[in-house]
Amino acid sequence: MASIKVAIRCRPFTIDDNLGVSMFQNNDEEGEVMLLNSTYSTSRFPFTYAWWSAYGYKRHCQGDNNMAEADRMVLINQTAVYDSCGQKIRADLMGGNAVVLFAYGLSGSGKTFTVFGPDATDAPEAWFKWSIPHDLWGIFPRLAFEVFKDKKDGWKISMKYFQNVVDIVRDLMSPNGEEQHYKSGMKMDADGFMDINWCSQRVIASWNDLRDQFQIANARKAIAPTQFNPMSTRGHCIMVLEVEMPSDMEGMKQRGRVYVCDLAGTEPAGDIVYAVYSKISFDDGSFEYKFKGAHPDAAKTKELQDQGKKINLSLSEMAQFFMKMAEAFQKKKLKPGASIPGCNSYFLCKYLKDTMLQAKTYLFCAIRPEVEFHRYTFATLGFAKNASVVKLAPKKAGAVAATEMEKKLMAELDAMKQLVESLKTQPAPSGRATPDDASAAMIAELQAKLSSKQNDLARELGGEGKGDGDADNKQEQQRQEYAKRGISLAALDHDTTDPYFINLDIDPFRSNRFMYIVNKENTVFGPKGDIQLTSLTVVKDHCKVRFDGTDAFLIAGKGDTWRNGHRIPENIEEKLNVFDRIAMGDQLVLYRWNGHEPENEQPMTADDAVSEFQEARANRRNSIQDGSMNISEEALKAQGQIEEERKRILEERERWEKEKTQIKSQRDEEQYQRAMASVDNQILDLLPKTKEAKQIVDLFNRCGMAFDVVLEKGAEHVPHVKVSITNTNPKHDILLDPTDFLPKLSLLKDEMMKLKSAIESSREYTLPERHDPLYLFFDNDFLQGSATHWPEYLLYNMETEADERMQEIKNSAVPYNTVGLLDVYWTPLAGPNEEDEKKPVPDIDSEDDLLGKSWTYKLEIKRASDLPVFCETAYIMYDFFGETFTTENVQQQTYSPVFDYVKVHHIDRVTPEFIQFLKGSIEMFVHLTPHVAATPDRIGTNNPIVVESVTTGEPLGYNTDPSKLSRINPSASNGTLVTEVETLRQENATLKARVKELEARLAVIPKSSPRASLKNAQTIDNVVNGTQ
Repeated sequence: MASIKVAIRCRPFTIDDNLGVSMFQNNDEEGEVMLLNSTYSTSRFPFTYAWWSAYGYKRHCQGDNNMAEADRMVLINQTAVYDSCGQKIRADLMGGNAVVLFAYGLSGSGKTFTVFGPDATDAPEAWFKWSIPHDLWGIFPRLAFEVFKDKKDGWKISMKYFQNVVDIVRDLMSPNGEEQHYKSGMKMDADGFMDINWCSQRVIASWNDLRDQFQIANARKAIAPTQFNPMSTRGHCIMVLEVEMPSDMEGMKQRGRVYVCDLAGTEPAGDIVYAVYSKISFDDGSFEYKFKGAHPDAAKTKELQDQGKKINLSLSEMAQFFMKMAEAFQKKKLKPGASIPGCNSYFLCKYLKDTMLQAKTYLFCAIRPEVEFHRYTFATLGFAKNASVVKLAPKKAGAVAATEMEKKLMAELDAMKQLVESLKTQPAPSGRATPDDASAAMIAELQAKLSSKQNDLARELGGEGKGDGDADNKQEQQRQEYAKRGISLAALDHDTTDPYFINLDIDPFRSNRFMYIVNKENTVFGPKGDIQLTSLTVVKDHCKVRFDGTDAFLIAGKGDTWRNGHRIPENIEEKLNVFDRIAMGDQLVLYRWNGHEPENEQPMTADDAVSEFQEARANRRNSIQDGSMNISEEALKAQGQIEEERKRILEERERWEKEKTQIKSQRDEEQYQRAMASVDNQILDLLPKTKEAKQIVDLFNRCGMAFDVVLEKGAEHVPHVKVSITNTNPKHDILLDPTDFLPKLSLLKDEMMKLKSAIESSREYTLPERHDPLYLFFDNDFLQGSATHWPEYLLYNMETEADERMQEIKNSAVPYNTVGLLDVYWTPLAGPNEEDEKKPVPDIDSEDDLLGKSWTYKLEIKRASDLPVFCETAYIMYDFFGETFTTENVQQQTYSPVFDYVKVHHIDRVTPEFIQFLKGSIEMFVHLTPHVAATPDRIGTNNPIVVESVTTGEPLGYNTDPSKLSRINPSASNGTLVTEVETLRQENATLKARVKELEARLAVIPKSSPRASLKNAQTIDNVVNGTQ
């Protein structure tokens, strides 16, 4: 009976620390991992493979005993890893099976290295830069190299490669940066394996073709430096290699498939910082990346953490899936290959769980060798332990019929091969040692024909000279349609000899996609101009470029035009230099000219170019506000009322700071000012983007939608900036983080461009259903509110009283009102094991009695009730003593989702820190995804209202549906922000008054029993929370 084969691999030492693990391979498929210097009660974990690869331990491992233990272990390099499992994987693949290689673990622990090897695009040691086997190659390059070495006539090898970033799937093999919502096109294929059917599948002609294709695709991955990994993958990457080969059955082809799933890191989002590194090289040729500290821009860290929360949720769901599967198999409730209901809310489980149960699955878990990382190591080993007991029911990937042309060409090839071989083996004419000239010429002619037939077959299979027909046709269609707007595709025209602009984006996946060639005497940018950019912020006659054959000059027009961080006044001309950064509206581009660029100079990165532009805009706004910049009355009017509201927001921010000094907060002042400056910049950056979003949804006949920038109460009196999105009919409202809102706005802008192109080309096009603005913005989980639980009574082994179970859920944003109830129940237990539930629990009279003893409680979260949102999915998240826990994301269309969550929390030895934790509060955060009903109309070329609106630029929907629809009002939008700031300021004053009242009550409360004391504490809490 097949099970998931689990391999645990330890990465090299990089910090000075004690040894945290020992790893031994006892026989071919029997490995053992032991936790050393650990406080965990479970320390031994048996797995299929245990690979000790902690090179560098002699430099970093501390303690004589630790060093002696490390010396006992056998170091396992990349070759040894492949020797252990590679040939088995290859045999499975070539036997027509589906094989899943599944890499899991902390960022920087070696997941990617094990399955791929080095893969940084700019690294000389990257596996795809070597045409022959290299010592650092991982499992996949070695496997693929052998497959291509064995490739014969009639074989077809194809590849898909995509990345899941939060709720978006990006086709890494798409030269034009195609991306869609993960629910779009995710369907079972004919063989019962999950597929993303819109992602391109490219036929790979040779090993070198694979290397080239992978290198180009890999450069499009979303990565970022964290303290765990200088090149951390910020999303799950999945590569599918499919091999078709002639079968023993006549006219049929056998198909094998390998899924390489390189998952994002498992570290908690709150632990992540955007990091700065230095690279240190050693005399033996090895090197290390040394972490220098967090990036000074705190906004970069927050963005990574927001993204990390979504990654954590998908990985948590996968962990829950394996845990439930393990429990079911151990209780013999499931047959091999069978799955459990649920655990289907996020991309990872939705795509992978059924596929890996039907495949030959290998789980590669990567860990760190140092004690410092024990909590991550223990969590990874627990995940692997659950996975190791899951039983599989592998099946073949499926056979396919050869086309009639393939059959014909194969038959002709076989006949030619036989004829050539027969001629070669014929005896030479009498008296000669070799065939005569005529025979040799005949053999050469046949070999040439044979080679021609092989090329014909390769073309029929989609190899040499022929790619994926649908993808090629789609790309040519895009090229023609974009050309009508003066836009070239970088994938096709990057080698032009003319000067051009190329788009820049802070997101590398979206950068360097579009080119704007400026080879005419005058090239006008803007609607109805020579080059029509995709953004609504670019106006008619925005600017133009004059080219005299030798030099290019930028002339500002009616739109905001910037060069290298300074604004160009209207009708002013400036000469362009190679690598200049130009901004037109919100579109940032780089000026380039092949053959004219300095050899030893690199252009500014997109990240730095965006920062330069944002800083320049902020400085200009400040100059306008303080009167140091003289601008015309017309220019000031063009800034509009929105600038006045920005000024009011800044004034409110100053009031906020005065409030801060009055409460004498013990925070770092410089850090606080940086945080508030980041809030200012976020507000000022988001306001025009919400306006643009409103303009687009109006043209798409979603006129009931409105967008607003709001503030949410945050820690240390630093507010969080959110985007509030509402819809009138049907009624929806949601709060999104900017990191969630901006990618969706980018998708919306892409759809506007596609729809415009289709209309202009008289071609049918309909937006994917999940890209309808109603789905795109409302089909997202968001924080509805939180229930505050006061757990001090848990110090005394008391259970939750019946009248205290229903906790009020407070809204996460203004006005912080009650939005529902959460049923929470704690039960003390004698211990963490199942048999402990019936044993009596000891009495605890004081907290001192608990010190040094064990502590165990069962937490049950039954349901939430009376929520204001009709849910599609819901989950609860909470932190318990430094660790984050999440309920299952239940899928129920209801106002009162049922969780039936049970978790036993156990502390081996109670410390003063744990007692202090229980004296605080536990926030239970309620996350919801609203139910979005099917839209009454589809957005596309068959929708006359949408077509007319997009064509004229005027939203026709207001005329056809005049009922209570709201256009965006910058004044009202920003007025809301001002109101919210004032509300928070008043709330602060009210809270201080309540604290004084609380202190007065505390002074007269007599000492009593623990239960009575806790009752008094709850009374005080009611005062603080406004219920008394």
